[in-house]
Parts: sequence; structure tokens; C-alpha cells
Amino acid sequence: MFASEPIRNLTSRFWTEVYRNPHLRCEDKLAEALFSIPLGPGRDELGAASSYGSGTSSVDFYHALTLDSAPMFVYVVAMNCVPGEPMAMYYRVALENPGGWWSSEFSYDDQGLLQTHLTLFFASLAMAIHVAHAAWDLHRAHLSHPPFVVLGAAVWGVTLSHLLSFIFYADYAVHGFGDEGALVSAEVLYTGADLIIMVLFLLIAQGWRLTDDVPPPKDQLLIGVAVLVYVVCYTIIYCVDYALRDPAAEVYVLLTPGAFFLVVIRVMLLLLCGLFFADTYRREPSLQKLTFFRRAIISCALWFLQMPMTCILAMCISRWVRHRAATVVMGTVQTAVLAYLVHCFQPERAKDYFTITVAASELEGLALEGPAVDESVAREAGGHSRVTAAETDMRATGQHGTQLGGESAPTCGGEAATERRLQYTQSDVGML
Repeated sequence: MFASEPIRNLTSRFWTEVYRNPHLRCEDKLAEALFSIPLGPGRDELGAASSYGSGTSSVDFYHALTLDSAPMFVYVVAMNCVPGEPMAMYYRVALENPGGWWSSEFSYDDQGLLQTHLTLFFASLAMAIHVAHAAWDLHRAHLSHPPFVVLGAAVWGVTLSHLLSFIFYADYAVHGFGDEGALVSAEVLYTGADLIIMVLFLLIAQGWRLTDDVPPPKDQLLIGVAVLVYVVCYTIIYCVDYALRDPAAEVYVLLTPGAFFLVVIRVMLLLLCGLFFADTYRREPSLQKLTFFRRAIISCALWFLQMPMTCILAMCISRWVRHRAATVVMGTVQTAVLAYLVHCFQPERAKDYFTITVAASELEGLALEGPAVDESVAREAGGHSRVTAAETDMRATGQHGTQLGGESAPTCGGEAATERRLQYTQSDVGML
């Protein structure tokens, strides 16, 4: 067993000075260990009971190491100093810290993550329920508010991410290990929600549903390329880090070269978003929309800079607290920005600056009903019109217009009244 720090002169070297040191032989490294358990018959000085029979060999050992110094990492290493002899073994190592259920199974730098993800989950769940209720109200009112729907997808992704993280750490607290599938799924959901919010900010900066319904094709292509580059780089960095990371090395994930590269990409995306905001802000005459833009710019900066700020924080604080501190900072910033966006995007407030339209199905219904209204107006004006089979077919296909049966009816301007009423109906639909 090795430690990351010297312990009361029990050893002169710590793990990073021994691991992969080309100047030390295997026997020299073994001599630097805190203690060692020979995998051979009999008992050693530490009291490890060994049993060796025909075909089966086992070692049962329990040792309590009391530390009165700063926290440290402990490494359990299997070493074979006999050249040419393969080492085949099955091992199970259980390390515990003082404390109850909330901390005994966790490493010192991971203590508190269970409570953190539980708190973030309840905060995100409250937002997700509010978003779902508001989305249902929009559906019942037959209204379309796409930015709110996109934001809702991100909120639910974050909520499920915190739920899976909580499940992983709760399982870890019980058994000493967690389901890696839950942790990977949580990371995927977290990254997906992060990507959705970044795309949403880029679209809003272009005036989506604010000044223009859809950004210009050139800007859409630019946003798509930028997001694609971020996704590809993130995937490559994550896969390379997962495949090549040395489990015996003390490297924090936010202090790796891959993380710094992602920070650069996020800053570049923020600059692109800032250029879009500046151009849209310059062309917008509405004071209400300008106020929203100013607040959106601040939220956008916080979202894109949460990772760079956390990396700087991780470099400045102790390695024993940086993991939980980084988790708390990123989770708090993310939850605060999402809460503010939910506050701004909810329909009763967003109608002052967003374009909230009637749903497509409702517009089709209005188009189908238009000609029938026109006929009644024409009859009231004195026009001798009647519904023919051709008009019925036109109404069924949703085409606007009125066909008068028989001879033309010039009396009292009925046809002109019909055209005027039809124009009013179309402009009214457009206003909705």
C-alpha cells in the first residue's frame, strides 16, 4: 500500500515519486510501501491470514490505518517482482472513511456529492414541473411558443441527469461502488442539455421568434457548423480521456488538456453569440425587447463561462475539495440560469417580446371556416349566391374564395363585400 503523501516518516517517498520511476527496481519500490502483504504461505508480521491448498489460494487481511494529518489518496498495488511469472489473481479492496452512511464509503474529495445532487435534483424537478404545467396550458390554448419548448427539453434533461447521478452515489453509499451506466447516462444527459441551451442562446441572439421567425440560412449554417465542431471535439476528447486515462494517476478531469481545449471552444462560441446579439440589438427598436436582450446577454455569458470559471477555481483551491466545489459551482450556476430563463420564457411574460402564435392546426381550422363566413356576409349584402358542389370541394381542401352559382349577381355589390370580408379574415389570422 502506498500513500500520496509521506506519513510520519513511515516512508520517505510518496506515490508519484515511486510510480513509473525508471530509476527504482521493483524491490526498491516495494521497500517504499507503507506495508506489504506477501502472497505466500503462512502469516506475515501484519497478521494477514493466508490459506493455500490444491488449486485455491486466498489472503484475508484487515488493517485500520489511523491518520491524524491532512487527507491523502491511498493506493493498493499488486506487484510481482519475479521476472517471467504471470500474476493471475482476483482481488476485492474495501476502503472506508470515518462517518456514517453519508460519508463512510466515499473518498474524502467525494464526500458531499450525494447531498449536492439530491439538492440539485429537487431544484430542477420543481422547474421541470412548472415547465410541464405551462406547456400544457399552451397546448390547451392552441398556442405555439417554440423557445419555451426547447428550454423545457433542457430542463428535463438536467433533472434526469441529477436523478441518475443521485442514484449512482446512493448506490455507492450502500455497496461501496455504483452503476457506471447510470453515471455515463447522467453525463450524456448533462452534455445534451448544455448543448441545447447553447443552441437556444445562439438562435435568440439571431432574433429567433423575437425579430425574425427563422435566422437567415447563412447564419443557420454557421450555428450548425459551430455546434457540430463542439460535439465532435467533446466526443473525441471524452473517448480519448476514457481510453487513455491512467487510473493510478492523480489527474482531475477539468485540469486535462482536453478540458482546456473545450474551454477555448466555449469562449469562441460565446464570442460568436455576442456578435449575433450586437447585430440584433442594433436593429431592434422595441424597448421591451432591448431590455430582454440585455438580460439574455448576461445569462448567456454565465452559461458559456461556467466551465472556464470552474477550471480556474479548480486550479486555485486544494485538490481535496476541488471536485465537490466544482460540482457545487457548476450546478448552482446552471440551475440559476435555467430558473431565470424559465421565468423570462413563461408565456404570460414572454408575450411582451416573443412572438407567440396560434398553433398550425388551429390556423387550418380558421382557413376552413373562412369561406362560410364570407357567404353569409354576401347574402346579407343582397347577393344572390348559393353553395355549389364546386364550392364544397374548395372548402374541404381549405382553399379561400367563393364561387357564385348560376348567373352573375351584380345587385348591391355582394361579391365586393365578400372580398372585403375575406381580406379582413386573413389579416386577422395573421395578427393572431
